[in-house]
Amino acid sequence: ILLTLADSDDPLPEATAVLTATNADTHHLNALQAAGLILIDDSDAANRQLISLAISLEDAFMQALELRGAGKYQAIVNLLAREAQPVPVSEIYAQTSATISHLRKLVKLDLIRLGDEEVWRDPLADRDFVPADAPTLTLDQARVWGRVKVAMIAAEEQGSEGAGENETGLSPLLPSAPAPFLLHGVTGSGKTEIYMRAIDFALQRGQTAIVLVPEIALTPQTVRRFAARFPGRVAVLHSRLSDGERYDTWRRARQGLFDIVVGPRSALFTPLPNLGVIILDEEHDPSYKQTPPVPPPYYHARETAVALTNILGATLIMGSATPDVVTYHRARGGRYQLLELPKRVMGHRQRINSQEHRLQIESFYRNEGDDPDDALTIPLPPIQVVDLRQELRAGNRSIFSRALEKAITETLDRREQAILFLNRRGTSTFIICRDCGHVLQCPRCDMPLTYHRPHMMLVCHHCGRREPQHNECPACGSKRIKYFGLGTEEVEAQVQQRWPDARITRWDRDTTAGRNTHEELLAGFINQEADILVGTQMIAKGLDLPLVTLVGVISADVSLGLPDYRTGERAFQVLAQVAGRAGRGLRGGRVIVQTYQPEHYAVQAAAEHDFAGFFVEEIRFRTQHVLPPFRRLAKLVWVDPVNERGQHEAERLAKELRLHIRDLALSATEILGPMPPFFNRIDGRFRWQLIIRSPDPVRLLQDFTIPPKWIVDIDPVSTL
Repeated sequence: ILLTLADSDDPLPEATAVLTATNADTHHLNALQAAGLILIDDSDAANRQLISLAISLEDAFMQALELRGAGKYQAIVNLLAREAQPVPVSEIYAQTSATISHLRKLVKLDLIRLGDEEVWRDPLADRDFVPADAPTLTLDQARVWGRVKVAMIAAEEQGSEGAGENETGLSPLLPSAPAPFLLHGVTGSGKTEIYMRAIDFALQRGQTAIVLVPEIALTPQTVRRFAARFPGRVAVLHSRLSDGERYDTWRRARQGLFDIVVGPRSALFTPLPNLGVIILDEEHDPSYKQTPPVPPPYYHARETAVALTNILGATLIMGSATPDVVTYHRARGGRYQLLELPKRVMGHRQRINSQEHRLQIESFYRNEGDDPDDALTIPLPPIQVVDLRQELRAGNRSIFSRALEKAITETLDRREQAILFLNRRGTSTFIICRDCGHVLQCPRCDMPLTYHRPHMMLVCHHCGRREPQHNECPACGSKRIKYFGLGTEEVEAQVQQRWPDARITRWDRDTTAGRNTHEELLAGFINQEADILVGTQMIAKGLDLPLVTLVGVISADVSLGLPDYRTGERAFQVLAQVAGRAGRGLRGGRVIVQTYQPEHYAVQAAAEHDFAGFFVEEIRFRTQHVLPPFRRLAKLVWVDPVNERGQHEAERLAKELRLHIRDLALSATEILGPMPPFFNRIDGRFRWQLIIRSPDPVRLLQDFTIPPKWIVDIDPVSTL
């Protein structure tokens, strides 16, 4: 590759031409780029040069014979004649070994014509998707789809009656949008099929669709499903794409060259014409809210989608196995339309039989029906809660309880797959001196540094600061330094030590920094290139892994102690979602949850797959403390390198807001604070915050001038 680049007359040859000339593949190019030997740049790939014959083949061939070095010129002419259409310059270089000087000579003699063609930078251009037909709906799915279809038809009829332009010359705000749907379905219940039916219904009427997912990690699987059902009509849009790919996808969407766009929250703003339906999958996920330190606006994709569908008269379907408490409360109150899918669907008999034959295993479940379209509904996987206090009393100090260790061994013996979940990265989560008690902290954030063994570095997960591993205490000089806590790196290391023959993949933010690493890790695990997947919350979100029969939660206590009112909700959602990765295939599955707090209502509800019971407890807690959905919150944050100045600014604004509340007689509105938040100092800057608790914080703030530099976050997803 390096010799080819050195000998090339083209200062920026196309990658395809280099690969063709060297019989290499993209892995070789990526390796050279990683080593700093080459640069792969697609920023100028929007146009490519094309060569075509300017005169007849016979005349061009005869004139080429008269040129010195006629062989190269004849090869160019022959290639153009054989293709019978314009040929990219890079292809001519690759197939004829010609150079730019040969082409310039032929252009000067008017034998060939040089032109430009716009090339769309498409991240899916090299992907092949196997088309898939729509399956027969289960009774529950048919009931749910019937309600959605009726609402979409009614909205279409009302919209056609109110069509036209108002006096501004713009389309009026259409009152015909159906109330948003909340599709509450257990993991594996077939929510995606409802999404596809709604999109298909919209496409048949010349409309377009947006499908939102909370994480980029979910994008490849979602794209694969929708592209198989709607081949050639799906685009993907997210921040891991190159600038050129994002720009071209945006332009093609605006021109109506795509019908469906899949992506995280920012994909909501794709300018698709005639938008008919928006899908908000895993609607409970806090990733849908843009929050600091990301720049404003601090919008929530859910609330923005509700407003957008109201404006356009479009349909919004929000889906989750563990809905946001506020969303579910709204649905129960009639603000949203509540749909339920209470049963897990493994698949149709025909698909199950095909899997049994392909994998050479017999299904753990039996479907006695004869109809190949019969769908098999299965129970959710059983969840065993292990009290780690009892494990300690029994003398077990391993990170694996006896039950989990036995289950992993059995899973590996059966050549099945397992997931081990811990929502914390790194090897050790804090380092302490056993002589003086000093905890190694980030000097810019006052937060404990996390030890990462592979690079022997201490890392701050808030500001990104890195420093070498310490061999002695920076406070007293003692060498008695102890590493405590547990992260996914340490889990991976201990799994490898206990089961040395197991193939292990780790999936967290540290292993997915590359552009396509999400897709590569997922594909490798699905293709059984690993036996155990160790990961953080990324693996808990909507992934369909049919060969996983065991899910082990290393510690359910990671977030239960945080001082945020959503702690219980987040814990229940994560546990229920990660448990949902088990038992989706032929051999069933089970879940083992390790915790020091087995009596916590979130843990107990997750163990019983009892969302209704959890909701009752959570609503009781929020009623008692006057929290959302019974009040709205607004978080105002001041960030300052000088702590005392930040405190002064916060106290001053709190005083002014309380006076404003008194003037407006807003008896149900109150100011909490000022106070330093849980994460008080990040990247050398101190934070002070106020919390407004009010039926309508906007009413308080709309006529109130907030000084510059204050960060205002309405309906924050966290108060930490």
